[in-house]
Amino acid sequence: MTKYFAALLAFALFLLPGCRTQSQTVAVSTAPASPPAAAAPPVRSAFDGDRAYTDLTAQCALGVRPPGSAGHAACLELIQKRLTPNVDKVVLQPFTYTDPARHVTLHLTNILGIINPNAAKKVMLFTHWDTRPTADMDLDHKTQPILGADDGASGTAAQLELARVFHAKRPTVGVILLFVDGEDWGPGEEKMYLGARYFAAHPGLYKPDYAILLDMVGKKDVTIYREGRSQTWQPELNDKVWKAASDLGYAANFPDSVKYTIGDDHVPFHNAGIPAIDLIDFDYAYWHTLGDTADKCSPQSLKAVGDVMAKVVGDEKP
Repeated sequence: MTKYFAALLAFALFLLPGCRTQSQTVAVSTAPASPPAAAAPPVRSAFDGDRAYTDLTAQCALGVRPPGSAGHAACLELIQKRLTPNVDKVVLQPFTYTDPARHVTLHLTNILGIINPNAAKKVMLFTHWDTRPTADMDLDHKTQPILGADDGASGTAAQLELARVFHAKRPTVGVILLFVDGEDWGPGEEKMYLGARYFAAHPGLYKPDYAILLDMVGKKDVTIYREGRSQTWQPELNDKVWKAASDLGYAANFPDSVKYTIGDDHVPFHNAGIPAIDLIDFDYAYWHTLGDTADKCSPQSLKAVGDVMAKVVGDEKP
């Protein structure tokens, strides 16, 4: 591009012969300048990060939670118990999956918490509540199941606390809090996202106008970039989330750029015609390892994500 530059002309002041210089006194106020008006602090939701973190640690206290385990059965009861008082309706979506390689049939359950079930417009937040049966990224413990504090419990904890927030301050649209099962069964993507695939094929009365996936959102100093597929498929929905984060003062937790392109539960939704994006912090050294424990997570991270989701949902109009 051609650039133009303007020349700056310097002028010198000369005194004519016989003329005297005249001093000029300029009055300078010594009063201190008025400080700029302080910006009003952002109005954040009643989302309680400490209470959400308690929900995270309660799940971890049940032990590992892959399908078929005692922890998995106990976690199903825990989610229902904490969800039921804060939603209008809890719907269970049971289904089975047969894994011929392991000679096992899994009995799985998607859990739906419904708020304003008769609303015409429906918004969904979803996450997975199961944990990985194999620590495939842990060189010394590949065959052991992971505890899944961030990868499983964090999104579940955030949604349980959001149910409380929406119970106290009811949104004007329908809200579906979906907890999908069998997301992390694996190994390999052909054996993952089982609950998301099942719901996407059988939404019934609960097909949302759009869905936002919360996956791995609890680690300390959570940093969520725009996910590549989400940005390609649903840039306007991404914009809605990142604007909410900026408005609330959480720009550091939501850098406004694309970093990873990830296969996740949002893909079956997209393939079924349900607009969906993925919120995930994939810069996590303990992913699919035995190190994915509660001490790697924080109430502050859960609060940041919860506040942003509360604003996105709360700003929706019928």
